[in-house]
Amino acid sequence: MICISCNTEYNSNFCPNCGEKSGIKKLTFNSIIENAFSTITNMDKGFLYNFKMLFVNPKKISIDYILGKRKGVLNPISFLIISISIYLILEIVFKLPKEQIDNVDRSTLSKKGYDIGQAGGKFIFEYFKYFWIFSILLLANATKIIYRKYSYIEHVAISSFIIGQATLLGIIGFLIFRIPLIFNPILYLAMFILTYLIFYQGKDKFESLLLSFTGLILFIIQLFLVLVILGIVMVQ
Repeated sequence: MICISCNTEYNSNFCPNCGEKSGIKKLTFNSIIENAFSTITNMDKGFLYNFKMLFVNPKKISIDYILGKRKGVLNPISFLIISISIYLILEIVFKLPKEQIDNVDRSTLSKKGYDIGQAGGKFIFEYFKYFWIFSILLLANATKIIYRKYSYIEHVAISSFIIGQATLLGIIGFLIFRIPLIFNPILYLAMFILTYLIFYQGKDKFESLLLSFTGLILFIIQLFLVLVILGIVMVQ
């Protein structure tokens, strides 16, 4: 058999030179849909596999991915993007009436502070997908400061798993409380639990819980600072 990609002759299921699969079928509309659907719904690989493993054993899938054991695992950035996309679709379907969202008590806020918060919030909600992808860097900053075992890029990968899974679980809170994801208590609870489960090293449980909580607080502080900076820039 001749490889369709690099012309190497071989007799196995995959080309030993470039890894191309043998017996590739002709591209059809059905094959495109089938492959895309399989990537999302296959419990042994892809999106649902990530969700299952991050629910059952988040430490294993995260550490295995860092160590290079990535068979069947959907790239953490791709996992995050799909998670965000699911949330945004549901937000459109179940979105609160605009007048209900805007009905905020402004009496406790100064005019300047309100304008900054409104401008920053408007920017985030308009570009939420990109902002939420950017947020993995903020979580990576926090976990890198507290847990120094891994490189920064490895913390970014772990943060993508954490925020992607927390986003999916946060959808439950969105459907129940009808509040945006960024203010969703279930999201932050999920992030706290996942951080604890992934980075727990068998030391004192109270200490590990405290470290995980500290990481979450650092993440929220960075999130708030970004919101303020964006607001100040937008009102200038």
